[in-house]
Amino acid sequence: MALDTSLTQVLRSPSPESLWDLRADLLALSDPLPPEVRGAADWSLEVVRHFHDYLTELLSKTTAHEFSQLASRLDMGSVGLLAVQDLVTDRERMFKKLFLGGLSESLMVLAAQQYVKAWQKEASVVHDAATWWIYESLWRLSRDLRPELRPAERQKPIDALLAPARSPDTPPALRAGVLVHLFQVLLLGSLTWTAPALTETKAARS
Repeated sequence: MALDTSLTQVLRSPSPESLWDLRADLLALSDPLPPEVRGAADWSLEVVRHFHDYLTELLSKTTAHEFSQLASRLDMGSVGLLAVQDLVTDRERMFKKLFLGGLSESLMVLAAQQYVKAWQKEASVVHDAATWWIYESLWRLSRDLRPELRPAERQKPIDALLAPARSPDTPPALRAGVLVHLFQVLLLGSLTWTAPALTETKAARS
């Protein structure tokens, strides 16, 4: 199905164009949903919109060549290491993967890549706006996945995930890589409503 293809593309090589395609697929999939489920689809579409806006703003602050360098050097698709269907359908595994070390280790690898070229200073305001929105959205994702957690238990891993993006010592290009990964996380976390369709696709291929 189209969703499986467009989602994989966003995880492997996110761009405004791939997010445009994903939005179209999500709209088509959500069209026949009953009203009580459509709110979940609307949240996915909101994540896609913010992700698209962030990448579009980044492109406006740099050249196409520099953006391509970011995509290749930071391996922007590494969040999609596991099967898309598994991450979407297994909520407990999602929480463990994202909030209990898996993604943190990935971001630490990014932090060690000192060869990344910094971008213009004016890109910082774009990163700051995205970081603000991502923080609240990660809180929402954590609350959905683990509603029993106390606020302090929820806050600590979110702070850790966003620490590289908030540090004044982090080069702008590295901040971009971290934030792209977190947008991918939020996208996957919002897509549980698509699980039946993705499961059907997986069964058809096996």
